[in-house]
Amino acid sequence: MLHVLLLFVVLAALAWWAYADSRAYRVFCLVEDSARRRAFYRQWTLTSFALFGLGGLILLALTGSLQNLWQIPPQFTPLRPALAAPNAVDAGSTDYVVGVLIGMGLMLALSVLLWTLQIRKMTMPMIGNIEPLLPRNGAEIVAALPMAVNAGVTEEIFFRLALPSLAAQVTGSAFAGFTIATGAFALAHWYQGWKGMLVVLGIGAWFAWLYLSSGSLLKPILIHVLIDLIALALRPAIALRWHARAEAN
Repeated sequence: MLHVLLLFVVLAALAWWAYADSRAYRVFCLVEDSARRRAFYRQWTLTSFALFGLGGLILLALTGSLQNLWQIPPQFTPLRPALAAPNAVDAGSTDYVVGVLIGMGLMLALSVLLWTLQIRKMTMPMIGNIEPLLPRNGAEIVAALPMAVNAGVTEEIFFRLALPSLAAQVTGSAFAGFTIATGAFALAHWYQGWKGMLVVLGIGAWFAWLYLSSGSLLKPILIHVLIDLIALALRPAIALRWHARAEAN
């Protein structure tokens, strides 16, 4: 009964925070002063660290699951055979490493291409989507770096381990636990609008698969951090350089 109440409180608090965060984001979208934008970045970083990082650890402690930071919870193991890739390649093999590097390179190249093609559109303030969040100068890129790394680490601890563990204990089903946690992950991105939430829902399911198929939280953390660094640091840096060259010509 205690776990049922705890799950209700966590989900209700998350829904309230997501709503409040979406309202704060609408204010942020109208801010042009760089110092104020950087202040928002710092505030979001600290809030996310407290809610998902410390909150996730507290949730694990309350459910007696802190040891699962380094090992997959027993209640998750029934899902692993169904999600494991057929003929999986040894993660330490040269072919695997080369394949991952090639995949990351292709993803980065595609990101750069899409950014270049849409650079003019993506630098305009557009309320209701992700574009206003992107840094607009070097100082903002530096301020966004901790936000990107923090999100990748703390959100994976919370949404891929702490919350699904609690939900699985309440429902008696690991699948239901991850379904609830993945839906909550999308809800936490309310500020992006319903289209953005649908995309995040798919990404959350992919992260859950990465975690369950590998048996380690490290893999989704690293990929989550990489995706956020590309979005919040690399792509804006490329955009700034592109604009500098365009103005020089």
